[in-house]
Amino acid sequence: MTYGQYAPPKKPKTWLWITLTLVVVLIAGGVAFTGFVTPGFFKSKADTTSRATPEQLSQSFVNGVAEDSASQLWCAIRSKRSYAFEQTMGVSEGAQLSTPARQRAAEEYSAAFTSGGLTVGIAMIPGEGGWCVRDAKVGGEPEPLPSIETRPSPRPDVKTGEEAGNKFVDAINARDIPAALAVLCAKVPDTTRDGVQQIIHGEARYTVEKADVLTTAKQTILHLTGENDGVRKPGRVETEDDADGGPCVASFAPDSD
Repeated sequence: MTYGQYAPPKKPKTWLWITLTLVVVLIAGGVAFTGFVTPGFFKSKADTTSRATPEQLSQSFVNGVAEDSASQLWCAIRSKRSYAFEQTMGVSEGAQLSTPARQRAAEEYSAAFTSGGLTVGIAMIPGEGGWCVRDAKVGGEPEPLPSIETRPSPRPDVKTGEEAGNKFVDAINARDIPAALAVLCAKVPDTTRDGVQQIIHGEARYTVEKADVLTTAKQTILHLTGENDGVRKPGRVETEDDADGGPCVASFAPDSD
């Protein structure tokens, strides 16, 4: 009796499909992980540019701090301490807005965020192209400015360099930008004018310790002590006593004498 060639039974494909399914799941999981975690190409990019309103600016700034891209959100002239803040913060992952933007003065808003266990307050004012950050303070919100006006007030009628210097120090302490600029000499460089505003954007306070009147040089030097960013430092104001229009402040050193 002749029989046909023997054909072995076909193996079931169940394990093949299970294996393929596991491979697909693993690949999909890996893509999802890298897409949403590292490097995050599925994530929507955090907005670090919007500043049409204080609310938008505060969130953009917090996002920018987390990604080290907040530089475009600062005001053209801002507090001196904000530069130190920018250098020390670097990239701060986990930065979160803790106090939403709220109005503190006629044209100023503030907000706060937390990062690395620190609370940082920011002050925001209208600037070119939208709102901008004028100050950042670790540990609390900056004190609002009485006014954001930057045009100098009319030159005060002062008779001596010492009187001009004292009016200048009073304006710094009152955080009155127009009054401080009004006492500056007309020929001081723009860097001096900007530096005065930087100090006023912070919360510095000074006391005149003594004044040296240099009659021959037609100059007066005021020696100061003060607090700048919570640190006690000396300061120095020099006046030009025979300037056109009356005595005026020729230079200001906010943290050295």
